[in-house]
Amino acid sequence: MTKARAALTELEGAILGVLRRAPGMTPYAVRKVFLDSRSAEWSGSAGAVYPAIDRLARKRLLKARAGGDRRGAKTYVLGPAGLAAHDRWLCDAARAASPGIDPFRTRAALWPLLPAHKRKALMTALRREIETARAALLQDLPARDPADAITDRLVLAVLDSRLAWIGRMRAQR
Repeated sequence: MTKARAALTELEGAILGVLRRAPGMTPYAVRKVFLDSRSAEWSGSAGAVYPAIDRLARKRLLKARAGGDRRGAKTYVLGPAGLAAHDRWLCDAARAASPGIDPFRTRAALWPLLPAHKRKALMTALRREIETARAALLQDLPARDPADAITDRLVLAVLDSRLAWIGRMRAQR
């Protein structure tokens, strides 16, 4: 899959997720969620969060409302296009299965927000994506130099952990 400019960034998808879970937050409150996160990847910097919220609003994925405080702070909710974009982001199995920042973990707490049929299809797609990536890593491992082999083994451990989690989620249905 090639990177599409129209696709949400991880930060944008996570912001939509924060606002989907708690509609009507101010940009400051959204930023605070990232500042309080255990994940080092989410800096919560004003220079990242505020412009991302502005971009999402300009794309009409978020709707601004008057916050009702003395400062005139705006609050944000997802519009229909925002919900659809967030669902696409949540269901992007190829990116979610990536071992990068860990979009799997970013999305996992939000997957219960999906309708059951989308969640079931996503779990199947995730399992398929992870198994394909794992097979490719195992095939290439013998030819890797020692440093790359360490990294690949760590990626395999992450992939194995994700497969185990998906198995537990399927068992809970």
